[in-house]
Amino acid sequence: VHAVVDLVGTWAMPVGTPYRIGASGNQATCTVQGFVSIFLRLAVPYYYASLSIHSYIAVRNGFQEEKYRHIEKWIHLGVIWISLPASIFFAVKGGINPGISVCAEVGLPLGCLSDPNIPCERGGDIAKVRLVYFWVVLTIIFGIPPTALILLRRSINNANRNKKRSVGKKKIIESYRKKFCKISLLKRACTCSFSGAHTSWHVLQLPLH
Repeated sequence: VHAVVDLVGTWAMPVGTPYRIGASGNQATCTVQGFVSIFLRLAVPYYYASLSIHSYIAVRNGFQEEKYRHIEKWIHLGVIWISLPASIFFAVKGGINPGISVCAEVGLPLGCLSDPNIPCERGGDIAKVRLVYFWVVLTIIFGIPPTALILLRRSINNANRNKKRSVGKKKIIESYRKKFCKISLLKRACTCSFSGAHTSWHVLQLPLH
């Protein structure tokens, strides 16, 4: 879908948009393109970040799906809760306007403050909201996946350490078991030897007739 948005490009921009070759649409087509673009710009990295989190939780629970299967629905709901409000806000506020290559959350039409040929008839001062949107996208892309991977690495290291401890305990138990078996065998051998000697002594004491 993202590729389709980029492929449509300037075609969705209103006819007559200054300095935009191929502008063949209207404000409605521009708003739709921007709406989808804003949604996907949050949704796509969100899903990639969710895969990292999902991998961490899977390893943490030993890949026992019944323990973490329920989080999948929250991942799908989360992408709607995060992406949809941003798209709706910019669309309602008139903040979706022709950008460089596609319609996006540019607030006032790009260049309208410096170029008298571009009317500042839509949008407004949404710089603070755009800044929040920018940092949310940045956090999802560069914050969540590395954090999840670090936690994943720690879980794997802990699992390996526990495995080594378990193997070490098994070796110790096996060593003691073998020693115990040797001691038991020696005791049995001594008992048998003593019994044999005792029997032989009694046999020798029997009178010969």
